[in-house]
Amino acid sequence: MTKEFYINNRKRYFDKIEDNSMTIILSGFNQIKTNDEDYDFEVDKCFYYLTGINQSEVYLVLIKENNKVKELLFIEENDPVKVKWVGAKLYKDEASNLSGVMDVKYNSELVKFLDENIKKYDKVYLNLEKIGNHRVYKNNYVSSKLIKKYSLINVIDCYPIIVELRSVKTKEELEKIQESINVTKIGIEELMKKSKPGLYEYQLESYFDFVIKNNGQKDVSFKTIAAGGVNAATLHYVANNTKLNDNELVLFDLGCRTDFYISDISRTFPVNGKFTPRQKEVYQSVLNVNKKCIEFLKEGITLKDYNDYAKKLLTEECKKLGLIDKDEDLVKYYFHSIGHSIGLDTHDPCKYNPYLTEGMVITCEPGLYIPEEKIGVRIEDDILITKNGSINLSKDIIKEVEDIENFMKNK
Repeated sequence: MTKEFYINNRKRYFDKIEDNSMTIILSGFNQIKTNDEDYDFEVDKCFYYLTGINQSEVYLVLIKENNKVKELLFIEENDPVKVKWVGAKLYKDEASNLSGVMDVKYNSELVKFLDENIKKYDKVYLNLEKIGNHRVYKNNYVSSKLIKKYSLINVIDCYPIIVELRSVKTKEELEKIQESINVTKIGIEELMKKSKPGLYEYQLESYFDFVIKNNGQKDVSFKTIAAGGVNAATLHYVANNTKLNDNELVLFDLGCRTDFYISDISRTFPVNGKFTPRQKEVYQSVLNVNKKCIEFLKEGITLKDYNDYAKKLLTEECKKLGLIDKDEDLVKYYFHSIGHSIGLDTHDPCKYNPYLTEGMVITCEPGLYIPEEKIGVRIEDDILITKNGSINLSKDIIKEVEDIENFMKNK
């Protein structure tokens, strides 16, 4: 992305917040893994959406006063000794060039700045993102400690505002998502080429990892699910340590990310390249639902409409497969929702209303999980919502029975 993208994101944010206010958002902190190592840093996506900066302990301060705006960044000053050991963090000009924020200061100046300025404003916006049913502050300083220190400030949660902006993807964001999908396609085809009985799930998975790294040093979107046989009946199976057997299916749920914009794709195929009659029957049922749900999607329908439609179709398919007699028994073989928003996160937050909006990108991922038959099938695509329908961004990733078998036969 260019800095103009992040400048425009901040302009749209300013348009939605109240006058005479200050916003404070932190990129996040490094987390200690062991005595001599940190976990890989994962930037706060709301901060990244407004700045394009992927670095710990960077503070964005946005001020709107008399309908005029001011933007500041506070970054860590480079320590010459640390630079020799682990490399330099962003210098002021680099931070400015990435984000388009012209006023860049050091973190050592932040406390004094807040002491002198924060109480001037009627409202202070903080990122109070919810995780599960609990309200969790993203970091101690800009949330709990700040609220405690400046007890009289009027705090407003800016998270819903940024989420609303993030929900509808721009052309630039769609290009990044599409790039991730395109690389994922290459990776899935490599898995199908290399698949054979006797490999362990993690061995087959490694071919996808190679493709991701070999196409621009991209990361995986999330820990890959590589589930052979009965393992595919566990929704979030990630052990990936079982030997793949002849006449079994293997289910992959995977993706990669480009500048944090992710793909999330599921494909299921026979380990030996040939479906058994029963595997084909179950697979085709899931594929039928996948296609019909994609056709169903458009602006204005609700997520409940979407889920109810998928359940209705899957119930019909389960009855045809001889799995259930009663509608309520569907939960034995299908127990998750039909899709979720994607973007900077695998489960990207959506704006707080139930209706799908043009520009959203959501997954379509019906599945059936039959442990007694050692069969699990999930087929997942990434779908762009439009006013008149939907566009399957991952339509070029192979999923028809005949195409899969022909591809694996000629690998």
